[in-house]
Amino acid sequence: MTELGYKTLRESIVDIIRKRIINRELQPGQKIVEQELAKEFKTSRAPIREALRELENEGLVEYVRNVGCSVKEITFEESFEIYLMRANYEIMAVRLLGGKIPEETLQEMEEILERMKSLNVDEYDQLFSYDNKFHSCLIRMTGMKSLYKAWKSLNYGNIVTGYNLASDKKAVIKRQYPIHKELLEACKSRKKEEICRVLSDHYMGTIHRLLKEQGMTEADTKFSLDFLIS
Repeated sequence: MTELGYKTLRESIVDIIRKRIINRELQPGQKIVEQELAKEFKTSRAPIREALRELENEGLVEYVRNVGCSVKEITFEESFEIYLMRANYEIMAVRLLGGKIPEETLQEMEEILERMKSLNVDEYDQLFSYDNKFHSCLIRMTGMKSLYKAWKSLNYGNIVTGYNLASDKKAVIKRQYPIHKELLEACKSRKKEEICRVLSDHYMGTIHRLLKEQGMTEADTKFSLDFLIS
């Protein structure tokens, strides 16, 4: 029997399955069987189904009619679309406020960054959750509910890309703090164009790492990499 922590049953199951996906114990495309999980956790299928629905909302698993549940696969093209949209939503948010980032937003970003800084390899599954929370600050500061809803729907892509890049977890963790620190410092400057430049570089860095992971160059993609709003 797998050991469950002091959380609700559903939360514990979600955490364990999420970690297995990110650690690649469960591979993209691999089928997840509710009955097998219910047997492993010695519970009914109801909390298993609830946990898988939550993971579906995160984008880590998907249900296909007459097939069942499996770990979500994501293509380079999908990752590109997701980062294109995230980057443009965040740049739009910064421009909407003229670069004047509220003090409470900066404080929240700083707190999240400190948590990110202290993560170790065993906590890799939390890294991209913190990343999403950090970037969400830039969207939520606008108070625009529709913008936040659209941006949040893309969070799964960041998480899935995170576990696709998990071949060198230590290196991924090591680079996350300085690149987000640079973004925070740009936000503190409240200089609109500087913040947008750093955001653009931030997302382009991810795109280039994805290309490298695929053994590709810019010439190999059908997309133009000059995609960020000006």
